[in-house]
Amino acid sequence: MHKCLQYKADITRGCFRVKGEKLSIREMIQINCRGISLIFKLVPWNLPFCCITAFLDVLYSYWSYLFLARLVDDIAEKVSKAVIIQDAILLVGGYLFVQTVFEIWMHYYFYCSSNIWEQANYHLNQKIMNMDYEYMESEHIQNMRRDIDAMARNDGGGMNLLFWYITPVIEKTLHILIAFGYTAYLLSRCRIVFEGEPVKAIAFSVFFICVLVVMIVLSIRINKDAQEKIYQCSEKSLPYYRHYNFYTNEYIAKEECGKTIRMFHQQNLLFYRIAELYEKIYKIITLVKNLREKVSVATGIIEAVISGFIYFILGVMVLKNAITIGSVCLYAGCISNFLLHFREWISQLTQLAANTKYVKMYFDFIDIPQKKYEGTLPVEKRDDDRFLIEFRHVSFRYPGSETDVLKDFSIKFQIGERLAVVGKNGSGKTTFIKLLCRLYDPTEGEILLNGIDIRKFDYKEYLSLFSVVFQDFKIPALPLGENVAVSLEYDEEKVLYALERVGLGALLQKMPNGLETPIYTDFDRNGVDISGGEAQKVAIARALYHDTPFVILDEPTAALDALAEYEIYSKFDDLVGTKTAVYISHRLSSCQFCNDILVIDKGKAVQRGSHADLIQEKEGLYYTLWNTQAQYYQLEK
Repeated sequence: MHKCLQYKADITRGCFRVKGEKLSIREMIQINCRGISLIFKLVPWNLPFCCITAFLDVLYSYWSYLFLARLVDDIAEKVSKAVIIQDAILLVGGYLFVQTVFEIWMHYYFYCSSNIWEQANYHLNQKIMNMDYEYMESEHIQNMRRDIDAMARNDGGGMNLLFWYITPVIEKTLHILIAFGYTAYLLSRCRIVFEGEPVKAIAFSVFFICVLVVMIVLSIRINKDAQEKIYQCSEKSLPYYRHYNFYTNEYIAKEECGKTIRMFHQQNLLFYRIAELYEKIYKIITLVKNLREKVSVATGIIEAVISGFIYFILGVMVLKNAITIGSVCLYAGCISNFLLHFREWISQLTQLAANTKYVKMYFDFIDIPQKKYEGTLPVEKRDDDRFLIEFRHVSFRYPGSETDVLKDFSIKFQIGERLAVVGKNGSGKTTFIKLLCRLYDPTEGEILLNGIDIRKFDYKEYLSLFSVVFQDFKIPALPLGENVAVSLEYDEEKVLYALERVGLGALLQKMPNGLETPIYTDFDRNGVDISGGEAQKVAIARALYHDTPFVILDEPTAALDALAEYEIYSKFDDLVGTKTAVYISHRLSSCQFCNDILVIDKGKAVQRGSHADLIQEKEGLYYTLWNTQAQYYQLEK
């Protein structure tokens, strides 16, 4: 194999094993065929590229053998000078031409194929954005995604290794077939060496084949045993890589962590943890490197023994005039190629077999089923926004938990009203919103829209009824207009109107390119950094722009002081107009403008009414919460 191609294949070794999985040969073939099919579906031109690359590599390797043998034979036979010059030109000139074509082709091959993981990763990201939301909150699913990425980026495993071994396997298969043909022809010449003694000729051929087979099997066994140890070592490094990447990519590199690192002098602590992880990773890398060096030495000795044996046989055959002197170069090269490529071919197939588990992990992620039933009923189009929501005896527990977050929960929304939802931390307020927006489905009971179970409606149409500003909302580093509209194409006047209504007219004036100005300077120095309060207003403008029947604020102002939160809530109440709005806040003073307040405690609706009514119930939770917070603000004052 060409050194560049060999290097690219080598760096993909050492990926991790998935524990506890044993696949049959049939399953391995099916999984790898599916992987190859996906690769060529993602980048269709890769199939002809792989085949042409393999063909050029074989031509590149055998050109010198063929024409060197021809040149030596012609010199030995003392042919004319013109013929010898012609042979030399074909050998040197042809070799340089083939090499040049091959080098140029390899440049474009690697250039055009270097983004295979990005293509496969894009496929994964599509899955992430469309899978049921509950998987996003699953630690197992998140770790599975991180492991797939770690295998590809740190050790080149999974779909990456599968792709980069397609060409080498094709190329080595061609090498083996050609070398096998020449070897078979060479053995047929034994009848000349043992002229008149066919039994000896057959016995010698069998002996020759047995020696080759024993040496090849020994070499394969050494490689296989070493590869098993390498996989076992590499498997241990997976959690270390995950932790190492967390510290270096998800903590130290984050701007919001920079203040904490400096204020609490975390540098030494972080350096210690990172160094500790790196030392563990380095030990595994060193052990793997030593294993490979031992394999290289052992297989080198085996190949030296085989090569010596082959040259001895060829020398005898030359003396017996069974082959020409020039043929020694050809046959020696072919048989050496056979030994080298057959060993590597088996080694690569062994690695592909082990890598199948990681390709399976990739497809296991892609094949995660959609649990959520997506109905087919269209949502009724109403200009008056008269949509009635009812929770009827709803209970819910998160996957893997045995505790209900909501228990026999029953309420009805009053159309066009403001509903404030309050309660202690962990009482189930946010879970109530997740169920309302159908990010999860109830464990028991049902949620009705105008008397129909929401699971019967088309999922996307149902979601289009809601505009939500979550507590952990994010504003990506995209142009302001795209952020508000959440689309590449949008109504500029409508976006400007939404921004003006939430009080961001002054911010808009600072934007050098208006709505096309990126928010934040993460990726564009011409962007504009905004404050936390401005980000919250952008999120609210986004909710207004979509003009949905239901508007929900799920504690998006938790980081603000009480007065700032009350200002946003009261202003937003005017902006909502006649729409149905739901507000969740841990500060009861911010919800006084709501004429309907729902109190949730331990997953149950324990109180409901106006502030004036609830404050009179001195034994109720609302009274306790209100007086506790009021006392706090009085003391603070």
